[in-house]
Amino acid sequence: MGSGTALLEAKLHSNFKEAYGVDINPLALLVSKVKTTPIDDKLLFQEYENIINRFYKAKKTLNENIETPDFFNIDYWFKKEVKLDLTLLKKSIESIHLDDTKLENDVKDFFNIVFSNVTRTVSNTRNGEYKLYRIKKETLEDYNPDTFLEFKKQAKTNIKKMSEFNKQFKSCKVNILDEDTRYKTSIPSNHVDIVVTSPPYGDSRTTVAYGQFSRLSLQWLGFEKKEVSAIDKHGLGGIPTADLDNTLNSPLLQEIIDKIAQLDEKRVKDVLSFYKDFYQCVIEIDRVMKTGGFLCFVVGNRTVKGVQIPTDDIIIELFKSKNEYKHHKTIIRNIPSKRLPKRNSPTNVKGKTLSTMNHEYIVILEKI
Repeated sequence: MGSGTALLEAKLHSNFKEAYGVDINPLALLVSKVKTTPIDDKLLFQEYENIINRFYKAKKTLNENIETPDFFNIDYWFKKEVKLDLTLLKKSIESIHLDDTKLENDVKDFFNIVFSNVTRTVSNTRNGEYKLYRIKKETLEDYNPDTFLEFKKQAKTNIKKMSEFNKQFKSCKVNILDEDTRYKTSIPSNHVDIVVTSPPYGDSRTTVAYGQFSRLSLQWLGFEKKEVSAIDKHGLGGIPTADLDNTLNSPLLQEIIDKIAQLDEKRVKDVLSFYKDFYQCVIEIDRVMKTGGFLCFVVGNRTVKGVQIPTDDIIIELFKSKNEYKHHKTIIRNIPSKRLPKRNSPTNVKGKTLSTMNHEYIVILEKI
């Protein structure tokens, strides 16, 4: 489900009566809920002004002993003044009170997502990386983000987006499920007309660490460290396979496994564990899909030990091995702007780098 964009599009089009989003990441669940829940933008602006006023008042009467969060390494990732301002903003959001409890929770969630975005923007993390890295020491000394200004800017932007959403949303019922697609979900069998998804590029340890991206935000939002730390471990390929026993019916995948195994037995287990987990998702997706339904997968083809893995073609083989599927086309698109470094070292050899993924592949399949 990720950031909930597909659910938002379903909510904006009259063709859809119902939509499902499935994810194990608490931040993805919250973002998707906020994106698809209409709230009166006038009320949001009123509460925005209340938050601002509470912040100003708290800042003027600031007690140096104010209690700030103390999660692991917080001072490594946030400067003292930033940490203080984030604490005051969080308390201002928590102070929202409305007579309607559900509406109050919806409004708090809305501003918590703004707050979540701000925590990433003003943190000491580097841009252009797919794992958490701190800004270089020489740059960090002159880095002084304005937390309050950033919150005001992002809050106004999101309220404007909500105003546009309120003018356009349709009656599509959105179901957001805190479930794992590797197992049987609560979605009925033979129920879904179209699946639009972008699975991870690979396991979180060696590619994009999705859990790391949300860790700081979730800790600021009050989620337990244990729950936050488990996100990547519970993701696809989070637990490496114990052996190289490959029962998946994909000749392409087997060819790749054989090549990487000759280079690095540990890394090949990471690769195989990812596709074993992915195939469990294939089984569940096939269960919920109607005959005549379409699948749209947006994937990237990663490189491991210098070997490029054609995930787009492997997906086709895996679905065809499970049931009758027709491959209509694969669309290739450039992805010039993404939070990934331009080059990395997939071989882990000092000084030897390769370009990271510059293209995505949109694989379109039909269940026949």
